[in-house]
Amino acid sequence: MGTRENAGEGGGTRKYETIRQQLRARILSGSYEPGDPIPERAIAEELDVSRVPVREALRQLERDGLVSIIAQRGAYVRQFSAENMQSLYQAREALEGMAARLTAERVDETYLADFVVSFQGLVDGSITMDPAEASELGNDFHNAIAKGSRNATVIELLSTIHDQVRLCRRLAYGHASPAWARKAAEEHLAIAAAISNGDPDLAERTMRAHVSTWAGFLRSRLAGDSPRPYPNTAS
Repeated sequence: MGTRENAGEGGGTRKYETIRQQLRARILSGSYEPGDPIPERAIAEELDVSRVPVREALRQLERDGLVSIIAQRGAYVRQFSAENMQSLYQAREALEGMAARLTAERVDETYLADFVVSFQGLVDGSITMDPAEASELGNDFHNAIAKGSRNATVIELLSTIHDQVRLCRRLAYGHASPAWARKAAEEHLAIAAAISNGDPDLAERTMRAHVSTWAGFLRSRLAGDSPRPYPNTAS
């Protein structure tokens, strides 16, 4: 086995950040589902590192809102209660609205052109995507708007929120339909039009309505679903 690195020694900081990014990718891709354990010991053995940088990576992912760490039980992919989701989407609506407003003030009409082509294809049926693909396109669209705000604080906060939204939304993939994908595309087109036309008031209003609509979609689709019990597994 190769030399193990400690999170506090030499390249340790880079090591735990690399591990954080690897685990983040697994969580957001669905390799780990909400409620799944993330075994610290097994991860350390797989990556040929000590448990220290793995533990620090998991702590950071907990701060990012993607992992729950339970004393004496270990780390698990976070599950969202109805209250968690409501809080998340309230914050998202306010910040996404601000991002759309700022982007409408600061970019030209071509900034979202590639997204417009894709969303128009989803609406007219010339492009087909499964729910996960359509969701990722939407994620990229929202990330582009955050970056277009050119506000470092908005970008940083929305980066964390978007990751949590991606995880939360995975719970609804089984409830999605082509009709909902078209509806999302239509709403994205309306947001893009307001931004491209340089109308910050309409951009913010349309974005906030869009986020509110999808918060309602998640609530209705997940109504009655309770987070599954975390298994009592050793890390």
